[in-house]
Amino acid sequence: MLQESNLKKESARFLRSKRALAIPVTYLILFASLIAIISVTYSFAVVKISARGALLKASVAKQNMQVLDNAVRSVAWSSGASKVVYMDDCGGIFQAQPTAKNLVINFTNKQSFYDVVFNSSIGKVFYKLEPSEFSYEGLFIRGDDRAIINQSSFTMTQLYVITGDDAKELVLCYRPAATVAVISANNGKPQNLIRIYIVNLNSSQNLMFRQKFYLKVTSVNVKTVTRQYEFNQSVTSLALQVVLDGTLNTVWLPISSNAEGAVVNLEIVVCSIRIQRLGM
Repeated sequence: MLQESNLKKESARFLRSKRALAIPVTYLILFASLIAIISVTYSFAVVKISARGALLKASVAKQNMQVLDNAVRSVAWSSGASKVVYMDDCGGIFQAQPTAKNLVINFTNKQSFYDVVFNSSIGKVFYKLEPSEFSYEGLFIRGDDRAIINQSSFTMTQLYVITGDDAKELVLCYRPAATVAVISANNGKPQNLIRIYIVNLNSSQNLMFRQKFYLKVTSVNVKTVTRQYEFNQSVTSLALQVVLDGTLNTVWLPISSNAEGAVVNLEIVVCSIRIQRLGM
């Protein structure tokens, strides 16, 4: 009986010790779980805040580029005109590459007549953007993806986002624009004038800046190269086949002619723009 009594007491003591041990173990598990939840929540919040911050910085970069584009367009076609713009800190890297963006223009009827009238780089400027949870790939902020335009309702500006070698890039460059008009008669043939307008950033220096800075935008000069073509048969339209940095587009321009043919004067008007850091 004594042994049985002792056994019951030991069993009761053991059960009480298990209950006593279970309480701190439970609290320890709850504490560890809470720490894990807090850690995951904190990490998620940091990622979200970082992504939102990158989005805000991308918005600043977009605003900077729009201001720069406004400056370029305000001084273009006026030799010697200049304007200073402020580029706010957007966390990205601003770069100018004056030899980027090769432009080839072929004047043709797509049958028997071909003449390459322009073949040169025209340059670009861009921001390397910080990583963000939002995808801007293929987004055009100004302009669209066509390599040439022939309507005044569209802008020569191309401001868009692409994926570069190691980051998203916000690119600013300029595509050519074409116009056509009938101006007079020449030896009985209607005389047409085609103008191709090109904004060229070749006069800029290779630039790479961070944080905030001022840029000076200058219209260095405006040069016109003229070519004349005479056709001895009726011509209804001629094409400008354009390749800009690998993108191919063709615009057809209406030509006034008669049974004797037509005369076409082609003018290539190039505005050279220099973008430089103020003080350089």
